[in-house]
Amino acid sequence: MTRRGEPITDPDKLEKAFQYAKHDLEIEGFTLTKEDEKNMKAVASGEMTREELIEKLKRGE
Repeated sequence: MTRRGEPITDPDKLEKAFQYAKHDLEIEGFTLTKEDEKNMKAVASGEMTREELIEKLKRGE
């Protein structure tokens, strides 16, 4: 198990973590777009920071 904030480099672990988060969000009534999926995986893998994602969303990208 990785610590919070530590990038997930294993593709299988990344997909498992994403599916878990996606399922949790869907239970809460959220629907993810392909762009949401791309952004979540980028943050989880360390390609993008949470701060960078927040700024991207503020700009409407």
